[in-house]
Amino acid sequence: MTGRTGGRPGWRPRGWLSGIRLRLTLLAVLVVGIGLVIASVLVLLLVRHDLTGNAQTAARQRARDTVAELGSGALPRPPDAGEDSPVVQIVDRHGNVLASSPELRGHGPLLPQRATDQHSVSATLHKPPIGDGAAYWAVGLPADHAGQPVSVYAAASLEPVDEGVQAALSALLIACPALLLVGGGTAWLLVGRALRPVEAMRRQVAEITSSELDRRVPELPGTDELGRLARTMNAMLERLQQAGERQRQFVSDASHELRSPLAALKARTEVGLAHPAGTDWHVLARDVHRETDRLDRLVTELLLLSGTGAPQDPREVSEVDLDELVLLEAAAIRARGEVEVDLSGLSAVRVRGRAGQLRAVVRNLLDNAERHTDSVVRVSLAADENGVELVVADDGPGVASEYRERVFDRFFRVQGARDRDSGGVGLGLAIVRDVAAAHGGRAWIADSPKGAEFHVRLPFSGQAY
Repeated sequence: MTGRTGGRPGWRPRGWLSGIRLRLTLLAVLVVGIGLVIASVLVLLLVRHDLTGNAQTAARQRARDTVAELGSGALPRPPDAGEDSPVVQIVDRHGNVLASSPELRGHGPLLPQRATDQHSVSATLHKPPIGDGAAYWAVGLPADHAGQPVSVYAAASLEPVDEGVQAALSALLIACPALLLVGGGTAWLLVGRALRPVEAMRRQVAEITSSELDRRVPELPGTDELGRLARTMNAMLERLQQAGERQRQFVSDASHELRSPLAALKARTEVGLAHPAGTDWHVLARDVHRETDRLDRLVTELLLLSGTGAPQDPREVSEVDLDELVLLEAAAIRARGEVEVDLSGLSAVRVRGRAGQLRAVVRNLLDNAERHTDSVVRVSLAADENGVELVVADDGPGVASEYRERVFDRFFRVQGARDRDSGGVGLGLAIVRDVAAAHGGRAWIADSPKGAEFHVRLPFSGQAY
């Protein structure tokens, strides 16, 4: 028995919880929330700065007014400060309090520093001698009274600052969640509206079955992301449709090609069984062997074709001596002794790729040339800075220009070379083209004064892998 620890590994939200609409909305709310937090902090700092500035201005103005009254020669009697009004204190140079607001009577100087002609003094009093413990901001200005220097102190309470900041904070705590809700709702609606065409395309594509690949999604006007998505999706459907058509055609052609040798085998064996006394069993065995050999080659090439476009194990890719493959296949042709093989243009070349597929390319090109040449097959192999090029030429009837692309199609045979008894099954050149493409190269037929000249171009690295 196994226990569950650490929650639910691999758990993912489902349904609307995993929707991109919700994720984008939450992202928008997060961004707006961060913006509101930053804005709120700035607002609170500005409120505190402004209210503190107001208190400092009031204290300085009260001190200046008191200094002006001292200039008239009389010692002013500071009135009661009243609520939120600055308090005043006049202190001589010895630290004696000459006059003060009623709230400061019986207390020493507000500030330990004395104001002089050179500079005034100021400080925040966190533990002032008056009030209920709220901080005060005090300022001291120099003045003269009866020919003696004195200091005029004025202090304003900072309690209104704290109250103002608290009021602003309370308002923000109400406004910010409301703004988040409004922003989240707006983002939800806007994202839903923006994703509506995507959802419509998704539903339409979900309704398309394998038998309806000719259907397309409506393409939106413009060049934005949704328009490009619709065009990309239609291009994908087009490729799927073409692939499906090619697959159906391939299955049909393969079935037809397989049926012919099987029918021939069945007919010959039925005749032999019906007339055993008059049957040359040696000839029958030879015919059966020829047809089964053709079936084996057809099945082998079908399997090779089916694997050219499929992902393969990287370990199947290796360094391949292409010239050695040419020598091996040329030796097989020479052993049959029917045509001459000219290898004077062969150079030592190594590429990176799948050895089995590259050997099939060489074998199919040489077999094709052997079947159609009159006397000689010429093979050249050379390399340059861009890759390698294999050329296989024959001196037979050649390929008409209108067929030079189609000869690489599966099961296509040029008129006059369609007889199945010629040995081909119509897949060899298709294998050449597909293997070359899978290795990042290409195959084509070049102009030639006599016969056909097949070219295969491959990169050194087999870059398709």
